[in-house]
Amino acid sequence: MPQFYFHLKIGRERHSDEIGLELPNVEAAYLEAFAGAQEMWTELLAERSDPTIYSFEISDEAGECLMRVPFTEVLDRARKRSAPATYKSTTALMSKTAGLTTALSEQIERTRQMLRETRETLRRSSSQRL
Repeated sequence: MPQFYFHLKIGRERHSDEIGLELPNVEAAYLEAFAGAQEMWTELLAERSDPTIYSFEISDEAGECLMRVPFTEVLDRARKRSAPATYKSTTALMSKTAGLTTALSEQIERTRQMLRETRETLRRSSSQRL
């Protein structure tokens, strides 16, 4: 399993993670960083520190920065929590996707039918010339 390192940035200051974590993929590393930011957000506010200047830099074993997770994503996520709106937009998206899938399937079938007819016409045309 790959090793990921979570370096803490406070403004321009960087605190390196020398231990890291073994995780299955970069998506799991992102989720780990986000969970850490959520936990630290409350603590930072209690200490009267500004969490918006904090972030995690996720690096791989070679030291290459794979992504940056600003703590402001915690705030952004909290702002986006509106279940009814999300539900409505998800339902609308699913409905639209179903309609587009049906229309695409119908168009594919029409195209196949036209290809069959074209092949038959070409076959008849070739046999009439001989």
